[in-house]
Amino acid sequence: MSISSNQLSTTLSALINQSLQQFDINAKTLQQLSQQIDTLLLAGQRHRHANWAGHMTPAVNELAALGQLVAALHQGNLLSSELYPELAIVEKDIFDFFCPLFGQQHGHATHGGSYGNLDALWQARKKFGGYSNRVYASDQSHYSVFKACDILGLELQLIPTNNSQQMDIAALAFACNEQTPMAIVATAGTTSSGQIDDINAVKAIIEHSPCWLHIDAAWGGFLSLINTSPLTDKQFGQADSVCFDPHKSLGQPRPCGLLMYQQPIKAAASPTQYLTQTPRDTLPGSYGAELLLPLWLTIKTLGKTGLVDQIDFQLDQARKFAGFLNEQPGWQAEVSPTGIVCFNSPPQTDLSDLLEKGIFSLTELAGKKVYRAVFAGPSTRSDTLISDLAPYL
Repeated sequence: MSISSNQLSTTLSALINQSLQQFDINAKTLQQLSQQIDTLLLAGQRHRHANWAGHMTPAVNELAALGQLVAALHQGNLLSSELYPELAIVEKDIFDFFCPLFGQQHGHATHGGSYGNLDALWQARKKFGGYSNRVYASDQSHYSVFKACDILGLELQLIPTNNSQQMDIAALAFACNEQTPMAIVATAGTTSSGQIDDINAVKAIIEHSPCWLHIDAAWGGFLSLINTSPLTDKQFGQADSVCFDPHKSLGQPRPCGLLMYQQPIKAAASPTQYLTQTPRDTLPGSYGAELLLPLWLTIKTLGKTGLVDQIDFQLDQARKFAGFLNEQPGWQAEVSPTGIVCFNSPPQTDLSDLLEKGIFSLTELAGKKVYRAVFAGPSTRSDTLISDLAPYL
């Protein structure tokens, strides 16, 4: 699209202010509201800056923003899918696109990875809860796994990771030998450094056990789109369920999450006389266009090729940034397969002011603090980050 983000914000601000004038609001309140709205729109522009690399919050792309606007005007609810057949088609289009990429057969939209992890472990408990109450996940798993186990009354045991934050397979095998778990949560894209657990090795340990394998790919799931990915549909397909957050890497607004699984989810047992169809026994209740239309408009317009082009650019920028740092005396950087760069600066070099601006963030690797740059969207540029670091080199 030719319209810039600044133009879009200016146009939206004018439209909102014009609309507010139709309400019975005194002039002082109207002015205050207008100023607050302009401040919010301005603050949101930081995600479009070429040096925004501190967190997994890329700018929402224009296609998704348009889809979100349509969703707000639609307001359909797929709990009454017979009333919104066009929305049911949109949902089918999304999962026809993504399920094959993840080697899964079915799926539903969620409000994000935290909901996906909870829903997946709920399904796991219903299937294998009679055998065990234990869940294994790495010590780098997302905090939502802790919450999910707490909610479901499951016993979570953390498996140590190696220096690259990947689950220690020998430690997992030992734990499984001591007690077969109800479920294992493997991570495809750790939040701190973007590392990927060895899915093949995890699956081999539980190949013949009554155990559910869930892959938390909230961050790294975008790798399923690219042909050179370390994760393929065959690897993802070994799992009973996979969750993915397009809002973390594909420029989608929140809420936007996908949970995919091998077996269809049964209908709920609770009575729903007011509905024509009994809903599935999944975590989301009412849901509709708000979870679907932004992503649908994106994939229907860009297609796999367009998304891959964006992802390749993001990963290339991450590699260039890490490569540059490794050429500088006293600097050391490592880039993950998912485009997170963790780096050390020379002693006495303090990047606190860059942390405060959201340009970088801090995390921990092998017990040591390191700086972190997340290449979550195509607007983040290595040359701009290098310019910000120039005074410290």
